Amino acid sequence: MKPEAITLFKEDVLALGRMVDRTVEEMLRMLRKEPSADLHFIESQEEKINDAYQEIEEKCLDLLVEKETLPAKDIRTLFVSTTIASKFERMADHANRVARIGSWAREDNLDIPPELPEMAAVVHKMVQEALLCFITDAEQKAHEILHRDSEVDYLDDVLSKKLLSDLGSQDSDSAQMRAQFLFCARFLERMGDLTTSVAKRSYFIATGKRLKSEASGIV
Repeated sequence: MKPEAITLFKEDVLALGRMVDRTVEEMLRMLRKEPSADLHFIESQEEKINDAYQEIEEKCLDLLVEKETLPAKDIRTLFVSTTIASKFERMADHANRVARIGSWAREDNLDIPPELPEMAAVVHKMVQEALLCFITDAEQKAHEILHRDSEVDYLDDVLSKKLLSDLGSQDSDSAQMRAQFLFCARFLERMGDLTTSVAKRSYFIATGKRLKSEASGIV
């Protein structure tokens, strides 16, 4: 196998990640209720991301069946990068769900809790850093992403407590609104987890070692 085949494979995964980054950016704009934010763009991006992920899976299999002896790092790159692509694909699914809730809030002129766009901004930054970590083997960047995930978890906890504090005393419309925002927070929290997973796997590609979360020890 020619060395450039691995490079081109990583570039395909990077291109997928960049589409997800653009989707997350548009999701953030939706939560900020920017008039030009476009839900249709996010939905159309999801189809392209799904197609790109399937192509990456097929290319990985094609490269493996060449039956050439590969260096350990190339083997890690092929296997783990396909997993990374699946994390990005799932991230886009969550971003689509969040954007739909943001679109509903914008159409009904509902106030969006400030913690949601704040969470989305942190997740967007994490995605950008994860892409840099993946393409440059930047080991330290992986540690920084794990730290940022704790910010997302903190905001999720704050918002969840706020929305649940008096949920039982709300009228049905207000209760439904709060429930949707709770779902939104959970999707964003999951996106943070997925981005952290990308960082850990990028670290594994670069070093051959597992990176553990400081708090939980989960890899």
